Order: sequence, then C-alpha cells, then structure tokens
Amino acid sequence: MSSNTDIGFISMPGARALAYMDVFSELNKFPSCILKLSNPHLNKSLTTLKGISQSYISMKNDEETLSKHASIPLYSINASDINDDIVLALIRETGIKTWIFSGGGIVKPHFFKAGIRFLHIHPGQLPEVRGSTCFYYSLLCDNTLAATAFFLTEEIDAGEPIFCQHFHINLPNEILNATYMDYVIDPWVRAQTLKRVWQSWPNISDIKKTSSKHKSKAPSPRACYVMHPLLRMMTINKVTNRFDPLSPKGLFINE
Repeated sequence: MSSNTDIGFISMPGARALAYMDVFSELNKFPSCILKLSNPHLNKSLTTLKGISQSYISMKNDEETLSKHASIPLYSINASDINDDIVLALIRETGIKTWIFSGGGIVKPHFFKAGIRFLHIHPGQLPEVRGSTCFYYSLLCDNTLAATAFFLTEEIDAGEPIFCQHFHINLPNEILNATYMDYVIDPWVRAQTLKRVWQSWPNISDIKKTSSKHKSKAPSPRACYVMHPLLRMMTINKVTNRFDPLSPKGLFINE
C-alpha cells in the first residue's frame, strides 16, 4: 500500500467519486487525504446506483472506508459547492497544491490564483469534444466514447490533455438506458482514464506521450451542454442497435 503526499482527493459523494475510489483501492495506491463535500442528493444517487445491475461500481469504497483502510485523513465539509470559502481555507491548511477533482461545480479563478491544481477527467476527447454532455453527442456523431485527463484552467475544458482513453459499449436495450449512461458509463470511463494516470503518478511525462489510434470528431464547433431528451434517446437507440449478441457484453477499453 502506498500514498502520495503531493496530491489529495476532493470527493463529491456519488457514483463518480465511488468509481474513483474503486481505482485507488484496486491499485492499492492512495491520495494523501480525502476532502469530502456534501451532496444533498446523495441518498437518491446511491438508491439509483444500487438498483442497477452490472454497474461496474462496487460501492464498497466510500470515503470513510477508504480513509480507514489507507490510514489517510478524511475532512468532511458542510458545503456542496467547490467554491465555498471553507473549501479553499481547508486546502490551504493542508498545504497540498494538487487535487483530484470529482465534482462540485465550475472552479472559480481564485483557486488558480492561489496556485491550486485540479486533476479532472473529462467525458470526451479534448480538445475536440467539449462540454458536460459531450459523451452523448460523441456517441451520436461518430460512435466514439472517450475520456481525457487534464488539469483544469480558468477557461472551461481548455487545459492541456494528459491522457485520452477510448472505449466501446456492447449492451442490449434491456440494460442500456439514460440512467445507466449517467450513473455507470459516465463515471466508469472517467475512472478507467484516471486509473491510467494514477498508475503512473507522479511521473506522468511518459503517459503524456502515448496517443490512441482512436479519434473523436467534434460534434459541434460549440461545447456540448444542453441535450434534448429526444437526442438522448436517439443516442441510446443508436448504441443498442449496434449490440452484437455474439460478442462479449459490457463496457470495454479500446486498446
């Protein structure tokens, strides 16, 4: 078991944070501490995730469990917004300058001015595919699914990519729906991309040099944020229509 004294983990409790903590546990490699935000919708999220079969997220590695197992400090904050003054105050108190980010809003400039770095996993290939709903648009546009690790900057989705990983889905319509997309696929592709970076951390220079033969086209010259429910359904139908019952079923990393 090892821990990295140069990087902490900011957890917005929910599916994405649980998927990230599964990665820490699997690799037996941990951040120096956990800063746990407050998610007012956590109970709903956990109830939804528990009701999903083949979720790919164990739900065994919550913040308290991981803190005890890895013998690392856990700081719980009564704030759901990453930009709350108490968050920056605690970050300064720890002295840690680099943090793995798992949600909590759009980071405001005062963090960057304070010299804080946030390692973020974006659900699309950067810089081509930007925006919070971009993995839907990417699947709809050219059947690609990717996630990119990068350090946040003041401009949204504009940081230099560290590593991009591509994936593919082979699931039937009785499994794949909007809930599965949001609660399983989105956090899982982010976590698997984090895993590649975390395996190399802190020596990420080599992983920056790796490039995937798989590429995503830009669905739009603009960032992909709002998506009409009909377009979401079209995306899901497109993916399930490509289901191959003769091939392994599930979510896969493109090598």
